[in-house]
Amino acid sequence: MAGSHVSIRGLPEWLIRDYLTALGARSAVLPDAPRMQADGWTVSWSSRSILMPGGAFSLTQFDIVFESAAPDLLASIKEAFLKKVQRGGG
Repeated sequence: MAGSHVSIRGLPEWLIRDYLTALGARSAVLPDAPRMQADGWTVSWSSRSILMPGGAFSLTQFDIVFESAAPDLLASIKEAFLKKVQRGGG
């Protein structure tokens, strides 16, 4: 199974879950587990606090891994997810 990695900062986990749900994913085992699945692909993630330059504040970084046996599907899901997270503020 092929995998593709992306790191996202500054978004809450609930919004990442909403975006993944909109792409067809659903919770894999436990509703709050950092893993979801859909037809032909899965996604999992971990999070960590990243101290920003200057040390005044930190952001949560989510390291997200998309996996699929179909490379074309993997590329299209990752692209669709990245379009959702690159939204304008407000």
